[in-house]
Amino acid sequence: MSRIRAVQAILRRWDPMDLAPGEFAPEDEYDEYAPHIVSIVSQGCSIEHLLDHLQNLRTGMICMRDKIQDDEDIAREIMATLCGNEA
Repeated sequence: MSRIRAVQAILRRWDPMDLAPGEFAPEDEYDEYAPHIVSIVSQGCSIEHLLDHLQNLRTGMICMRDKIQDDEDIAREIMATLCGNEA
């Protein structure tokens, strides 16, 4: 469960919809995405696959910004958090 919470915290910082979870939106706005992310990383997905997944999530949202670098940074942070090394 702590792995899911760690990813939830990362997703809140990612905040692709610029909602400021906990301020202007429910704190758990992006939490539902964390279990699947933990699952695919645990199954050995590559950082490229994770980045594709994050970008697909963004495509399904009404996003205020399109910052690919943010997606890449978040993918690296998730991989480092879940795999215990720099991705």
